[in-house]
Amino acid sequence: MVLERVYHPVRRAAIVALLAVLAWPGPGRAAERSLYDRLGGDVVVRAVAAEVIDTVAANHDLGRSFRDSNLERIKRLLAEQICSIAAGPCHYTGDSMREVHAGHAISQAEFYGMVEVLQHSLRRHGVALRERNELVALLAPMERDIVEAPRTPAVRP
Repeated sequence: MVLERVYHPVRRAAIVALLAVLAWPGPGRAAERSLYDRLGGDVVVRAVAAEVIDTVAANHDLGRSFRDSNLERIKRLLAEQICSIAAGPCHYTGDSMREVHAGHAISQAEFYGMVEVLQHSLRRHGVALRERNELVALLAPMERDIVEAPRTPAVRP
């Protein structure tokens, strides 16, 4: 082999070890990558957002609040929101979650159903468990602004 004739075996081993160290992301370098990048960036975030909205809108039990909505706009805004909260280069331009969902009477079951669809889509697009959990943890506080407490009928004496 040409490499053996040119480089002494010890030098060759040292060069291979050095290249391995330089290629290894290590704890310090892994932290430098944003969640957005670790999710897969723009391509994956847009694909996941589109898949989630299409799946939920087509689902009889979950899609009630999406009827007569501009699904393309919702896909774009969901991708923006994921990008923004995952430290990507985006700024969310939509209204607050409270304003957007007011009056839709979204139940906790509908909310968790959408989270399940999101998790499935992230898995389908090759997003690792750690990143899926990080994203869901960032989205979870929105539940209080999206889910409306079930209304109990007034009791008549």
